[in-house]
Amino acid sequence: MVTSYTMIRVLPAKDEEVYNIIKSFPEVKEIIQTYGEYDIIIKTELNTLEELDNFVFNKLRATEGVAVTTTLIEARPKFKRVG
Repeated sequence: MVTSYTMIRVLPAKDEEVYNIIKSFPEVKEIIQTYGEYDIIIKTELNTLEELDNFVFNKLRATEGVAVTTTLIEARPKFKRVG
């Protein structure tokens, strides 16, 4: 399993439209809108790097209103404090 986080810059006035399109993609497990340099951050879980490449290059970047993406691939499972 390849878990990644992609930060997305959106063209002006396209935030809601892009958010609604991207949240419908089955590869997207989490999505949040943010303030700052990036407008949206998504978490994806795919089986291979090839699937991630295909998603980012052919689906995400092809979405109208997406200006820039930066993808980070998880190196080790996240630490969660319980209690």
